[in-house]
Amino acid sequence: MFLIALFSGLLLGLNSWSAFSNYNSILLGDQAAGLAGAATALVGDTSSAAFYNPATLARLNGASFSAAVGIYKKFDTKYGAEDDFSKASLRVNQGFFRSLPASTGNVVRLGEFVLGLSILVPDYDSFKGDLYKKDNNVSNLTYIDESLWVGPSVSREISPTESIGITAYYTARNFTQSNTDLVYESTTTATLYSKEKTITENALVFVLGYFNQINDRWGLGVSLRPKAMRVAGVATLFESNTQIDTTTNLLSVQNRNDPDKATRVVIPGKISVGATFRPDSASLFSWDVSLHEGISYIDLEDEQLGRNINHRAIYNFSMGYERALVEWLRLRMGFFTNFSSHKEPDVDLAQQQEDKVDMMGFSANVVFIAGKRIGYTFGGYYTGGTGRSSQYIQKKYDVVAKTQHIFTMLVGTAFYY
Repeated sequence: MFLIALFSGLLLGLNSWSAFSNYNSILLGDQAAGLAGAATALVGDTSSAAFYNPATLARLNGASFSAAVGIYKKFDTKYGAEDDFSKASLRVNQGFFRSLPASTGNVVRLGEFVLGLSILVPDYDSFKGDLYKKDNNVSNLTYIDESLWVGPSVSREISPTESIGITAYYTARNFTQSNTDLVYESTTTATLYSKEKTITENALVFVLGYFNQINDRWGLGVSLRPKAMRVAGVATLFESNTQIDTTTNLLSVQNRNDPDKATRVVIPGKISVGATFRPDSASLFSWDVSLHEGISYIDLEDEQLGRNINHRAIYNFSMGYERALVEWLRLRMGFFTNFSSHKEPDVDLAQQQEDKVDMMGFSANVVFIAGKRIGYTFGGYYTGGTGRSSQYIQKKYDVVAKTQHIFTMLVGTAFYY
């Protein structure tokens, strides 16, 4: 219990002024993803343990390897009008979808210590399409925001029932956004506005974990992720406003180009508390609650060019259930929240603001056990919701409705040796 109090004090002591907004858009691991990400007290998922709670790695016997891949990820995002789940599900086979590696991990035991290597993609979002389209105006948006985390972990038992662990991730983030807004004021005059922003960032992220196997049925886990440590970051900004008059052949162009601007890398802190319950040898219940740190910061060191970004402190919840139907077949399912850390965009604030889309989600998968050493997982998860977005439309920033649905088909494999 001393470690729990210490972790809570560390998080509350973080007083910092992140690339995330909806923290649970990607579920990691094969078993953890089937349980809706409720993995802080989960023992057995090598591909996600280093991220959710590295202390659970010390409870594994021998060496193991596991991987989970989102072989099908479909983003169904619409601006300007709300859309419900039933309509989105009918379009699940339409438009752009991609394969997205989610997580891999392997561990080996060396004496009292368990060493691991974790590679994962905890953050990804993309969109390409129209924001607004009418006879005299077309506004488009394209963006991609993705992160890759790679790092080692080490854990050990400190008593027959307790263990601790730490993971050190080196992170790489890539963000690219492009906006265009074309407005025809008349049959002979038009205004074309375009803006591009790119960011690449690197940081160090540490995850500290504690696990206690209270008895044969109950397990308790706590993990802390302090705010990231900055390594490097650079941004490029370009803005153009072009006035066109076809009657006089006049072309007025105003450009602004700001390359190689230093960024501020901020990934918010998080503390998670989880529990598992095994009523019998065939069943498992898992619960998690996570508190994400509230942060305000300007994303560029040049504060005249940077944008002020505010994240609220929020809670997310997840719970999952696993049942062994027969010796070689298990079923998993779960429910989770995916709340936005941003506040509602202010319609009176004439500048770019962050989107606020609160989401909910559910997961399900099955695992086939071959020879008690190899497991094959098939399943997926969905998260979606509606909210508000701030976008540049018709020569000004406006707040419009935003609906987002994310469908993921997942496969995984685990090997114990």
